[in-house]
Amino acid sequence: MKLLSIALVYACLIGQASAQLQIHSYASSTEAMQSRIVTEPSGRGSSSDLLAAGLERSNGADYALFAFSPKNKSAQPGGPDISKEHARPSVMWVKDAVIYELYPRSFSKDESFLSVIKKLPQIKKLGVTVLWIMPINPIGKLHRKGPLGSPYSISNYYGINPEYGTLADFKKLVRAVHAAGLHIIMDAVLNHTAWDNPLINEHPNWYKHDSTGKIVPPNPDWTDVAQLNYANKNLRRYMINMLKYWVKDVGIDGFRCDAAELVPLSFWEEARAALDSIKPVMMLAEGAKPDLQLKAFDLTYSWNVYNVLGKIFKGKAPAVALDSTLVRERYVYPIGALRMRFNTNHDENAYDAPSIERYGPGGDSLTVALIATLPGVPLIYNGDEVGNPKRLSLFKQVLIDWKVRNGFRRLYEKIYLIRRSNPELELGTYGSLSSSGGDNVVAYERRLSNKRAVCVFNFSSAPATDIKVKVDGVKDAELVDEVSGTKYKVNDGTLELPLKSYGFRILVMQK
Repeated sequence: MKLLSIALVYACLIGQASAQLQIHSYASSTEAMQSRIVTEPSGRGSSSDLLAAGLERSNGADYALFAFSPKNKSAQPGGPDISKEHARPSVMWVKDAVIYELYPRSFSKDESFLSVIKKLPQIKKLGVTVLWIMPINPIGKLHRKGPLGSPYSISNYYGINPEYGTLADFKKLVRAVHAAGLHIIMDAVLNHTAWDNPLINEHPNWYKHDSTGKIVPPNPDWTDVAQLNYANKNLRRYMINMLKYWVKDVGIDGFRCDAAELVPLSFWEEARAALDSIKPVMMLAEGAKPDLQLKAFDLTYSWNVYNVLGKIFKGKAPAVALDSTLVRERYVYPIGALRMRFNTNHDENAYDAPSIERYGPGGDSLTVALIATLPGVPLIYNGDEVGNPKRLSLFKQVLIDWKVRNGFRRLYEKIYLIRRSNPELELGTYGSLSSSGGDNVVAYERRLSNKRAVCVFNFSSAPATDIKVKVDGVKDAELVDEVSGTKYKVNDGTLELPLKSYGFRILVMQK
């Protein structure tokens, strides 16, 4: 296909013709890879660096695979504009969720489900409503990488990693999560299996083969896993039955689907229909393609925001680029599509940098407030609530230092209490606001019915004094900064306030 030339043309359309696009190919509507493969010693590349999420993670430009310009708002090359269609509906507990990603190997020294149960009150206090637990299945030993192997190399889809406990222990965790008023989702790794997964010997035709008849990995770097072949209907049936087992028999509430774009969309749509017949679930795709959210998934990864934050903090883009990034989403995604916002996750922590390193002191606090107040569903990665400075490897045990910056936890608790107390921050519409802060200040509002919040962020290490923000449609009003309790007034449509170095305000308009 002519993806490379198409992508270059699209990059030009959005004013980024000089971008160095590094796109290899787009084999089908569901299979894509980008050339950036990040590895650690004897480790496999981050899946988020290899997905068709090259849509947002290509090194040149956000949405490099989409035609976007004021005159051409087609959502996908060669396809219909789905930005005028509606995303599949989601239940309220999905729409107003706060997700906590938990990596058992790093969360506690004993790695056990029972240790997670003990910490549930602390997790809930952060404002978390959904616990996402990374893969809990047994890890393959054949061709494994590192001393412990990747949890994304699964040797038994129905089994439990003995390092974490037993099935009875996991069911106890599920019950405890539900008793705490939370929901729980688990990783579904369906693009590939470990080489010693029994399916390889029992059903070799369920796997992809090269021209010599050998089963192959998804790409040359992922040597610890074997690629599945979803052209086989029996494989599809097996996988759907397996997903139903975890929801119906074990009681989980959904899945985070690894490398979702490398599995055919038709499979995900069939699987979603089967799961919906059991109960409402959350389906989170590790992917960014807009059509994922028409029928199959509630949520997709917002790499676009993560990427632009990296550019801003490196001085390679003005802070106001954040707003243009969000505006572009409107011309790409279905109406009402939920994006999962994050300042880090397990891949980014391990292969890019921990938040404290990526954003620096002060900048990491700003991104916490930003992710909590942007439209979408926020993610907290375990350890970030204490400013964890470590890269949590996928191939060996690296424990979170829970004693680091313990006061940072209070910031999380306060920010997410503000979010939960003001539904406009959870479900409201987004609108950018103009300010006198130049390239370093971002201001936007969230509206829901008669409720209104104004969020202002200073992305500079220098204080910003006497910042003026134009509040549309308001002549005179009083707002309260929910973080400090300070009151500010809108006079003749203008809000004036100071911002410290990497300071922010979350202002709620008083009735």
